[in-house]
Amino acid sequence: MHTRTILMLAAALFAQAEPARASEVILNAQRDNVMYAESGSESNGAGSHFHVGTTGMSQIRRALLRFDIAAEIPAGATITEVELTLSMSMTNAGVREVRLHRVLADWGEGTSNAPSGEGSGTGATTNDATWTRRFFPSVFWTTPGGDFDPVISATKAIDQIGSYKWTGAGLVADVQSMLDTPAANFGWLLQNENEADTPTAKRFDSRQNANASVHPKLRVVYDPPCTSASASYCVGAPNSTGVGAVIGWSGSLSVGANDFTLTCSQLPPNTWHLFFFGDQQTQSVFGNGFRCATGTVARLNPPVPASPAGTTSRVVNLAVPPAAGSISPGATRYFQCWYRNPAGGGAGFNLSDGLSATFCN
Repeated sequence: MHTRTILMLAAALFAQAEPARASEVILNAQRDNVMYAESGSESNGAGSHFHVGTTGMSQIRRALLRFDIAAEIPAGATITEVELTLSMSMTNAGVREVRLHRVLADWGEGTSNAPSGEGSGTGATTNDATWTRRFFPSVFWTTPGGDFDPVISATKAIDQIGSYKWTGAGLVADVQSMLDTPAANFGWLLQNENEADTPTAKRFDSRQNANASVHPKLRVVYDPPCTSASASYCVGAPNSTGVGAVIGWSGSLSVGANDFTLTCSQLPPNTWHLFFFGDQQTQSVFGNGFRCATGTVARLNPPVPASPAGTTSRVVNLAVPPAAGSISPGATRYFQCWYRNPAGGGAGFNLSDGLSATFCN
């Protein structure tokens, strides 16, 4: 290779990874309610608590809980971590598993407010969820006790009074689905693992509790959606053909698809060349042309000859160095083609114009 090429690229290092910047949000519950198995007309939509499990009289309690995912997280985001936190404030049992299931039909929260410890319900009001109704008094569950996915989204062993957290891949998948399809977000049903045993009831604090610190919270970590984009910039100075070389691309800017391909045209026929990229752009005189990519620079070896027509292309494998880790979703990189051009005189080499590319998932 030309001596000046070596000088130009001797200090090149693989660009450091620039991962998509994760965001975190903590959501408050949009609504919650309790279903009392002994009555299709009792609820607790506005109460301070909700119960899960069986009472000392073998009466089953199930709770409903919904968060408005799409209102807080941008469409197209990728959910990476989910954590549901509930405060358990009363129990009549030892360790019990409390499970979360996706609810499959919409339900309501009315103004009913059960008395005392709220272990027994009160008369349902308009749009309350009850054991038999999704929206009191006229819209029924298909199955009394709630229509829910039998697959467990998450489970947690609940013992004594305190704060408890549900996590796991099931919740991540649920929240991703709730984000991608908001119209099908009906929240979760909370159910004791063994509703035949008694007593097993656990009382949790609801979103209407006077103490805001014990309200249900959903912590969601996500990668924001990124929008791919590209643009030409800088100047490709004329070479021995009388025009400047032009860099371009084909395929896509999706890291997952891994089909990003660089192209260069208007090169001198059969000329040796290579592509390189950096994490910053510039326009500074270099050789017989201009350097357009700088910062932390990586070259895509080896040099190869252009076609007799003065064109070339190179697939950039985003899964192997130097692209792997350096070119990640959300990263913007600046590409250029260096080529030998002895017939152009002067320094004997030239460069194309620059290409700015922002990559996506």
